[in-house]
Amino acid sequence: MKPAAAARALVSAALVVVVPIASATLAATAAANPVISSVAPDPSVQRGADGAFHVHATSDDWGDGAGRRLIPHFRSFDLVEWEYVGDAFAAPPAWAPSGSFLWAPDVHLTATGAVMYYTTGGPAPCIGRATAPDIGGPWAHDPAPIVCHGAPEPYQDLDPMDPEVVVTDAGPVMLMGNFEGIHAVPMNATGTALDGDPVLVAGTGVEAPAVVTRQGRTHLFTSAGLCCDGEASQYRVLGGRADGLFGPYEDRAGRPLVQAPGEPLPGDVILRGDADWVGPGHVDVATDDAGRDWMLYHAAPRGSAVLPSGVQRRYMMLDRLDWVGGWPVVGDGTPSESRPTDPVVALPVRLTAVGEASLRQGDDGEVLDLSVRVASTGSAYSGEVRVTITGPDKRRLELPIVTDAGDLPAVPVSVGAGASVDRPLTLRPAAPLAPGRHELVVSIGAVGGAAQELAVFGLEVAPDGSLSLGSGALGSVPIGSSGS
Repeated sequence: MKPAAAARALVSAALVVVVPIASATLAATAAANPVISSVAPDPSVQRGADGAFHVHATSDDWGDGAGRRLIPHFRSFDLVEWEYVGDAFAAPPAWAPSGSFLWAPDVHLTATGAVMYYTTGGPAPCIGRATAPDIGGPWAHDPAPIVCHGAPEPYQDLDPMDPEVVVTDAGPVMLMGNFEGIHAVPMNATGTALDGDPVLVAGTGVEAPAVVTRQGRTHLFTSAGLCCDGEASQYRVLGGRADGLFGPYEDRAGRPLVQAPGEPLPGDVILRGDADWVGPGHVDVATDDAGRDWMLYHAAPRGSAVLPSGVQRRYMMLDRLDWVGGWPVVGDGTPSESRPTDPVVALPVRLTAVGEASLRQGDDGEVLDLSVRVASTGSAYSGEVRVTITGPDKRRLELPIVTDAGDLPAVPVSVGAGASVDRPLTLRPAAPLAPGRHELVVSIGAVGGAAQELAVFGLEVAPDGSLSLGSGALGSVPIGSSGS
């Protein structure tokens, strides 16, 4: 379904508000873009020890009353259904200029935890670094930046934005650049400082380097055009390949990505906008359990590309990345309306919504009724279901489940091998729910263990207390969306 067609009518009467819940289906031919219908630009994806995919995105104000999010963090077990986990940071690093925000995160997992590189804003941008015990945080900024605009030799020509760190046998290498040329620079063994001469790997006119090695070749993806020029944005993804990380890179026509002065911009166009989507770009790549690659990127819905605040409405998108004759191909070269298959991810169960949800007045206040379907993907499964809700204040709260034994934080569920079971749930939200957008997350996992699958629903609470699911306007769209 296109974003403009996502509006759904609600029926309300007296104390009952009926909310149709958009659910991911069990069929393989389900989801359409976007997969995160919030402002989630410049995604960096890693798969954590919990088996989930984790995305960190550029800071922005989503226009939902929660203020600026400093590197928002999302989680998914299938690359399609995404949960907003929270913000990586409460504040910028102490060394950054006042009012700085952080963008273009590049996150990595190491033997000792997680590392994030990011860019600070302003007329003299810097690349900073933060570390955490694991990908879920808590994150701590390093006491000083790695490099800033106007650095001394040999880094005086660097454009310290949009970091991409690649770990090689010789040590980490940082790629960076924002329209003034993409450079690759060796780092010290710990990845805390630059430690070598810069090498120009792509010329002017591109930014946001991303590197993938496939079939013995190193592929460099970049983005060209302005990301945030509203409906006029010509942002697009370009590509080239080389025999090694430091190049030289060429496109299919044999044109070097470091173009001579006056020559047109080289690079194969991998993704471009179309009649429905504006400015796709700034990519990362994830691999599913079948070994297939998927490109994550941002794009804005045409006709609604800009928020009232002027911020580009950059949703996160997902499309299959194929390798044809040794070159990357994404569908027809434009964002997909639907995918013939979803990513293949080994999950013990699938969790989806069934029917409608309704908010009603119970004996002890307001309760929310909904039902989820638990489907075995092979063996019999026993676990428990939990529910959380995140409101406009960005706080995540457990939502008690009403049972005959009282309100419980979790309830058991079992399903036979190859079978499915519907599990009705009655939830007791804080009453009344504050006006604004809420994300309702139902998760299933082993008893006392971590989540192994999620179902994510967006609820919009109007000032009069009524609920709805969204249209294409931010503030009435689910934070995490299956796109169905």
